[in-house]
This record gives sequence, C-alpha cells and structure tokens, in this order.
Amino acid sequence: MDPMPDDFPPAPWRLQGQMHLSAWWVPRQRLQVSLEPAFELLTVAGRACVVTGFVDYQAGSVLTYRELFGAVSVRVRGSRRRGMSVVRMWVDSRPSLLAGRALWGMPKELARFSFDPAPGDAAFAGAGWDPDGGELASARFQALASIGWRARLPRTLPILQVLHGRVHTLPSHLRFSPTLLRAAEWIIPASSPLAALGVVGRRPWLSVQARDFDWELPEAVPLEPAGP
Repeated sequence: MDPMPDDFPPAPWRLQGQMHLSAWWVPRQRLQVSLEPAFELLTVAGRACVVTGFVDYQAGSVLTYRELFGAVSVRVRGSRRRGMSVVRMWVDSRPSLLAGRALWGMPKELARFSFDPAPGDAAFAGAGWDPDGGELASARFQALASIGWRARLPRTLPILQVLHGRVHTLPSHLRFSPTLLRAAEWIIPASSPLAALGVVGRRPWLSVQARDFDWELPEAVPLEPAGP
C-alpha cells in the first residue's frame, strides 16, 4: 500500500545535525551491488567511488532521527550525467522511511542505532543494527583538523535516484562546517548488506565531518535528458 501524505511531513524539509562520512576507492570486481537499470557503475582506473556515512538529524529538523547509508558512483545510461546513487539506507524513523521512498527514491529500511558524539578519545562513534539484531556497521572517527569556514555545496547535489521509473536529482542547499577526520575505523560484518560495497577490511581514503549542517531539501526533480 502506498503511503498517505499524512504519514510524513511534506517537502521541503529542513534538516540540521551532524554527518560523518568516509569515501573509498573500490576495485570494480569487489562490488556486488545491484543498480537500477537506468544506471551503470562509474569507475576511474577500474575503481568506483563508494561513500558510507552515519547521520544524526537533530533538534531543528523537521524530524529527528538517525541514519546509515552507502552510495556508489554511477553514470546515467545514454547520458554524460554522473553522480552518486544511494543503494542502501537505514533510519530509525518510520515517517522518514516513508518520506524517503516517496519523495526522493531513497531505499530506506528501519534499523536501530547507538551514537556517541564525544566518546573520549574520538570525535564520534556509532553503530547500527537491523530489526533482527544483525549488525549493519559500526564506525569510530578521530578528529584531524577543523576548517574555520562554512562550506556550501552546489544547489544541485550530485545524488541520482530513480523515482517513479525516472532518474531524479536533489535540488537542495547544504551548508556545514567541515572537519577532516583521521583513523576512521569501519567494521562491517560479512553478513551486512553493506558488505556488497566491497569495503570490508579496507580503510577509507578520506573521512570528513559535516558539522552543524543545515540542509534545505525540496522534493526530487526529474533529470532532463542529456546529450550522449
């Protein structure tokens, strides 16, 4: 049954909080993800970009909840359009789950999380479990350097999702204070769906905290056809 509009807040959403991300270059043969038919894997020198992250949507957001996601670099078939596509995502809020699927084409599932924003010797530690108690992932980040300015990403984020059978993008504003992170340690069990991203036992090449982000997120919009 399709969700009803009253099941979740309508777009646009305003979201605020903390985001901890890691980026990986993964050999193509290690990835075992299933992409939408509209996409093909985008690689550079035989490697795809993979991004994983924990997000804490805090007070000031339209909904407060926690999130874990994994995304891969893709190209729209028959187009020059490139970006990242979220292939796995978990949240601990049913309204967020329904909205993510209906408004943005996000493959959200329910999960349980434990976040510690200041675990003594680290900048952040977090973990997530599926409804049956299976561990999805855990991560621990050490702070390296805080950058003394507010970053603002382009109006259209390079996120591509399929919604109602069409490729959509996110025309949104994201402002945050970036902090470089080091010694990002991810533990992803072989039984976790995130293992299909090929990052089990590997270290990310870059990790960053989007500190105190402010995100204005309207509904996704269909991608206009691009030239070949």
